[in-house]
Amino acid sequence: MKDIRMKMEDIGEFGFIRSIENNCILSPARIIKGIGDDCAVVGPYDGRLLLITTDMLVEDIHFILGKIPPEHLGEKAVNVSLSDIAAMGGEALNVFVSLAIPKQIDVDIIHTIYSGIKSVCRANNLNILGGDTSASPDRLIISITVIGEAAEGKVLLRSGANPGDGLYLTGTIGDSAAGLKLIKAEATAPEPIASRLIEAHNRPVHFLDAGRIVGSSGLASSMIDLSDGLLSDLAHICEQSHVGARIFQAALPVSRELIYMAESNRLDPYELAMSGGEDYRLLISVPARNKAKFQEIFDENAPCPVYCIGEITSGQGIELIRADNTREQVRVTGFDHFKR
Repeated sequence: MKDIRMKMEDIGEFGFIRSIENNCILSPARIIKGIGDDCAVVGPYDGRLLLITTDMLVEDIHFILGKIPPEHLGEKAVNVSLSDIAAMGGEALNVFVSLAIPKQIDVDIIHTIYSGIKSVCRANNLNILGGDTSASPDRLIISITVIGEAAEGKVLLRSGANPGDGLYLTGTIGDSAAGLKLIKAEATAPEPIASRLIEAHNRPVHFLDAGRIVGSSGLASSMIDLSDGLLSDLAHICEQSHVGARIFQAALPVSRELIYMAESNRLDPYELAMSGGEDYRLLISVPARNKAKFQEIFDENAPCPVYCIGEITSGQGIELIRADNTREQVRVTGFDHFKR
């Protein structure tokens, strides 16, 4: 008899999340946001909201242990969680580190990973308050939980975008996806281009300072970090805000290294930019009335540039305006842990 039970690959990562989110909040008095955003939001306490986020890195899914220096792996593990705090406009405070470790792995490797974790925490004045350690049958697993906070009324959710809002990015996109192709020997590039792209994948940076500026300015309507890819993460804003979006291909910030590598390997740099994950840039929606002031703040004070790449629309789905001005409704692609 044919097995008709639904498999995880049928429902996908985000379908699974939607399927479990009901009846999770039993005491809602202080819960501002539970499942479904970059962080859970709890409070207020003395006018401050508590932000909590957890990210897991699994060997052979998120990283290949022999292809990334252990210290860089530790740095990355913390930075991807800090990126979630940044996406809420918050400030990071404390970290919990949990590890599932194969018994045969060298202790020096784990110590070096932890050195990378401590390096990022030291640079951002974060306390490591604990965590958990377990044996793993075959793969190394790193789970980082970050506790942060934000001022009441300043947290940016994915659900606040409105038609007419501009869409902004805090940096170039696609480099991480290109770096992963080089790591997996699916493409080639000369030095120093190869090292630059591989580093973009192995050593992503967070945008905590930029996120705090966005949150404190009061000028934005929503924000998300790009972990799964521009199209996939923009789709989360569209779904939760009940809006559509329009992206201008010519406005997408892509590096010269990405363009060179893509063209040399007969790849589309804009496909990598839109669908490649792990860039960890912030994607921000800004009401039209605030766009000039928002751009001015970043031009004068912010630690990174911002690029206007499109706008929120009243329709459904995501429309791409190509460089030749042709239009198409794009199929949302990006990383999903369970989809085929």
